[in-house]
Amino acid sequence: MNSDLLFFCTMCREKPLDEIANLKCTIDHKIKTYKKGEYIAFQGDHISNLYMLSKGKVKMEIITDSGLSIFMEEISAPYPLATAFLFAEDNCFPAEVVALEDCEIILISKQAVEKQIAKCPGFLRGYMAFTANQAQSLSDRLKIFSQKSIKAKIAYYILQRDKKGSFDLEQNITSLAEYFGVERPSLSRAISEMVKDGIIEYKGGKGKILKYDSLKEFLE
Repeated sequence: MNSDLLFFCTMCREKPLDEIANLKCTIDHKIKTYKKGEYIAFQGDHISNLYMLSKGKVKMEIITDSGLSIFMEEISAPYPLATAFLFAEDNCFPAEVVALEDCEIILISKQAVEKQIAKCPGFLRGYMAFTANQAQSLSDRLKIFSQKSIKAKIAYYILQRDKKGSFDLEQNITSLAEYFGVERPSLSRAISEMVKDGIIEYKGGKGKILKYDSLKEFLE
């Protein structure tokens, strides 16, 4: 059994591989492969299957009415795509999904997902928890977009990742600039200025918060 099929199951996914292989918990599915650069889904496509990225990496971007492309995120396997939209009334992909490298997608029909939810409480809990976390992530993203200045975006992002004065940006400057929807040089300059002003320490994607009040002032 492909262990990625148990992604949502809180009772099974942590079991050893040999134990997983003996599980009788099967889920009907199909597998489809994509080459680097191929579109896995287009914004507005109807969603009739759960898309589980089992190999490779993809990017998601929204295309505005004016044709502007807004980068959303990069996703590496194993990871499900657009789970919250499978059961929506308007169940369409909210963004373009493009393969950044050769990818494998496990397709699980909506009916198969419903069947699994009905028979497996662990799958239900995992699916609901993942969907809730995705909604929270989207909320955080919208809050970042609502910040007017680049330094305000940085400040909000850092404060959300504060762990006893330390933080990890979790991605490189190029990816972070796309995530914020700003130019890379502008983001680098803003971070350098915050370091120069003694607000943060920063090197290689990680750093320390030196002046909490100054960070919070950017948000006001």
